[in-house]
Amino acid sequence: MIFIQHSKRKIQNLIMIFTLVACLLPLSSVAAKSGLTSFNTATNTEEMKLAMTTDWSVLHYTAKANELFQSFKLADQNYLANKLIDERPQSGYTSTSTLRQTYLNAVNNRSYLINVNSTTDSLTLWTVFIDDDHLNYNNYNLLTIEDQDEVCKQILLARPNQGYESIETLQSVLDSKVSSILVQKVQLDKETLNIQYAQGDTSANVTKNLTLPIIGDNGTTINWISDKPEVVQNNGSVVRPTISTGNQKVTLTAQIFIGNFVDTKSFTIDVIALSKSHNAFLKDLTISQGALNMAFNKNTMSYTAIVTSRVDSIFVNPLAEDKKAEITINGRSVEEPIKLVTGVNTIKILVTAEDGSQKLYTIVVTKENTSTNSENTSTSESSPPSSTESFTVNVESSNGKAVSKTTIKRLVDVDGLVKDEVILTEASVLETINKLKEEKSDQARIVIPNSQDNVKQVDISIPNNIVTLLKESRLNLEISAYDVSVNVSNESLATFSDNLYFRLIPLKGQAEQSQVEERAKKESIVQEIANSSFSKVLGQPMKIETNMQNRPVLLTLPLPTDITQEQLNHLAIYIEHSDGTKEVVRGKVVEYQKGITGLQFEVNKFSTFSILYLPEKEEVKEPTTEGVTHLPYIQGYPDGTFRPNAPVTRAQMASMFARQLTGNAIPQAKATYTDTFQHDAKDAIEFAKEKGLFKGVTATNFNPNGLITRAQMATVAARWIEQQCVERPDADFCPSTSQSPAFKDVSVHHWAVKAIDTVNAAEIMTGITADTFNPDGFLTRAQAVKVLNRLFERQVFSEDQIPLFKDVPKHHWAFYEIQEAAKK
Repeated sequence: MIFIQHSKRKIQNLIMIFTLVACLLPLSSVAAKSGLTSFNTATNTEEMKLAMTTDWSVLHYTAKANELFQSFKLADQNYLANKLIDERPQSGYTSTSTLRQTYLNAVNNRSYLINVNSTTDSLTLWTVFIDDDHLNYNNYNLLTIEDQDEVCKQILLARPNQGYESIETLQSVLDSKVSSILVQKVQLDKETLNIQYAQGDTSANVTKNLTLPIIGDNGTTINWISDKPEVVQNNGSVVRPTISTGNQKVTLTAQIFIGNFVDTKSFTIDVIALSKSHNAFLKDLTISQGALNMAFNKNTMSYTAIVTSRVDSIFVNPLAEDKKAEITINGRSVEEPIKLVTGVNTIKILVTAEDGSQKLYTIVVTKENTSTNSENTSTSESSPPSSTESFTVNVESSNGKAVSKTTIKRLVDVDGLVKDEVILTEASVLETINKLKEEKSDQARIVIPNSQDNVKQVDISIPNNIVTLLKESRLNLEISAYDVSVNVSNESLATFSDNLYFRLIPLKGQAEQSQVEERAKKESIVQEIANSSFSKVLGQPMKIETNMQNRPVLLTLPLPTDITQEQLNHLAIYIEHSDGTKEVVRGKVVEYQKGITGLQFEVNKFSTFSILYLPEKEEVKEPTTEGVTHLPYIQGYPDGTFRPNAPVTRAQMASMFARQLTGNAIPQAKATYTDTFQHDAKDAIEFAKEKGLFKGVTATNFNPNGLITRAQMATVAARWIEQQCVERPDADFCPSTSQSPAFKDVSVHHWAVKAIDTVNAAEIMTGITADTFNPDGFLTRAQAVKVLNRLFERQVFSEDQIPLFKDVPKHHWAFYEIQEAAKK
C-alpha cells in the first residue's frame, strides 16, 4: 500500500515515476518482443494480472517493482489490469515501450485514488483534495471551509471497503454530497428571503424605493426580475404611476442560485399611484422695491420690508416649488401691482397646492412718511407704522438653569398685537450644547414671555444646520410660549433632514372659541364619549402649523386658573386635523409653568387643538377576579395609545422586567453605561443588569433605543427561566427533559440556539411556523407582552373588559394579554 499523507500531488507523481523508472532493467529487443504475447492474449482481468505478475520483466521491472504491484489493493490491481486491456490496440502491444508507458500512466493516475482510499480523517482527505487535479471542483469550491469538511466526512463514510475503484465513482460521490449542501443553501435563502420596504410602506402600499437583497445569508446570489420594469426596476427603484394610470400590481421574481443550483421566489406588491401634490411651499419670494428683512426661506412664513414715501406700489414676485400650485396675492392675480399707503401694508401670498393644501406667506411693508417740508401733507394723518424690537431670553436646562441666550424678534402692529419670531443661531446652540454636556442634561428649553397676553403668532424657524447639531448632540428641544409648550424629542428629530419651522397661532377671539365649541358638540366622536354634561371649551384653542408631520411631538396646553376638580377629572383634547379628520385624546395633567397646570399629550399631526370638559358616559363596571393582584408592568403613551405593532426597545423591555420585579418601585441607581446616564429608563436598565437579565452591547454601551429581536428576547427569557427554576423547579415554565424540535432557520452554531430551545420547550416562545423561529425578526410590543405574561405567570382572563387603550380594541388578538399587563 502506498500512502503519502499531506504530500503535494505533483511531487507524489514524480516520486512514483522515478521509483518505477529507477527499477528498469535492460532487455534485448528480441526478448521484449517475445514477451508481449501474454499481455496481448489476456482476455480478462485475472489473465492480465497474471501477466503483470509472471511477465513483469517484460516491463523492465525488478523483483522489487513486482512486489510493489502485488502490494496494491485488489481494486487498484484490477484497475491497472483493466486499463491495459482497454487501451491495448487491436493489433496488440507492438513494443515494450508502448506497454510500459500505458502501465506508467495507469499507475500514475491510480496513485491519487490510493491516497483517497488510505485517508482516515476529513482533514487528511481535504489536504489531498487541495492539490488534486483529477476531479472537477467547480461546485466544491463554492462551499465554506466547514461545508467542505462535512463533504470530506461524507465521502469517507460512503467509501466502499475495498476503496474507490475509479475517478468517475469518486467524482459521482463528490458531486452528490456537494449538491445536497448547495441545494439546501438555496432553499434556506429562499425561505428567509424578503423584500425590505421603506418606512411606512408595506407590500400593499409601496410609495418609495425597495431594498432587494442580492446576497443570501448562506452565500447564494440573488437576481431580481420585475414584470413591470417601468414601475419597479430590477434594482428596486420605484417609479410611481400617474394618477391617470392608477395603482399598479407588480410581480418581482427572485432567482436564488449558487453554482448550477437555482430556485425562484415571487413577491406581488402594489405600487400606489402618485396623488395630487400637497406641496404649497414657495421656492423664492422677492419684491420690486425695497428688500425683505431676511433671506428667503421656504419655512419662514413672515417677512417685513421698508420702502420710501415715493413708492406708491410694488410688485411681489413669488415662485412656487411645485409648478401646479396656484398663487394669489391679497386674493388677486400675481401680475397686478400692490398699491401702498403710508404706514403698514400687509401683503398676503396664498399658495394653494394641487390637492388644496395651503400655505400663507406674509410681507408687512412699511411705507415711510413724507418729509415735513413737503407740500403734500395729506399723509400726515395716516396711521403710525408698526414697531420692531429685539430682546434676548435665556435658554434653560431641564432644571431651569440658564445655559445660553437666544434672540426674540417682536413686531408690534398698529393695534398693539404682537408677533414673535424665535431666532436660533449656531453660536447660541453650540454654547447650549457645551453647557448641557457639563450639566449632563439633554433638555434645552426656551420660554417666550407674554405678560399682556397679546401675542397673536409665534414663528419658530430652525435652519437645517442647527437641526443637525441638535441631532448629533441628542438634545430634546422645548419651546414654551404663553399659550402652548412644544417639546421635540431627539428621536423625532433623528429622521428629519430639512429646515424646521413651527407656527403657533392662539385663537383668542370669543367668536373663534365658540365656533370650535359648536363644531365639537356636533362631532360623533365627542357624542360617543360625552353625556349631556358637556358644556364648553376650556382655555384657549391653539392652531399649530409645522413641516414636522408624522413624527411624535409632546404638546402641553395651559389650563384656566379657575378650573374645578370635576373638570380636571374629565378633560380631553379635541383635535381638528388639517386633513379634515377629527380626533379626541385624553391627556395628562402636569405642571405647565410655576403656579399653572397644563394638559399634556402627544401628536404626530398638527392642526387646531382645544381642551374640552368631556365627562364620559356612565361606564359599565369592569368585572374583577378576587384574590388576583394586578400590578401593571406596561404603560401606554400620553395620547391614550399602546401602539401594539411598534417594535419594543431594549430600554422598554428592561423597564417591564424592573416594574414587575419591584412592584413599580424601581430603585434609583448610578448609570454604568455612557449612553444611559440621561435616559429616563436608566434605573430600570441598571436594575435589570444587576439581576443578570440584561447585558450591554459593549462594556460601556447599552444601546437603550435599539430594537429587540426574537433571538435576544429568547435569551433574556431563558435567563429568567434559569433563575426562577433554581428556586421553583415545579414552575410551569421550567423546561422538561424532552428535546424540543429544531428550527431550520436556527443552526446548531447560532449564538442563541440554546436559549431558543429553552423557551420553545417551555412554550414561552414558539416558532412562527412549525419549523421556523425567525430569530432576527423584531419583537412587537404586543408580542413582548404575551411572552412576559407567561414568564410572570400572569393569569389572562377573557371576561368582558373596557379597553384601556384606544388602539387595542376587543377584537385585537392581544387584547386580553395587554389588558392583563396594564390594568391595576
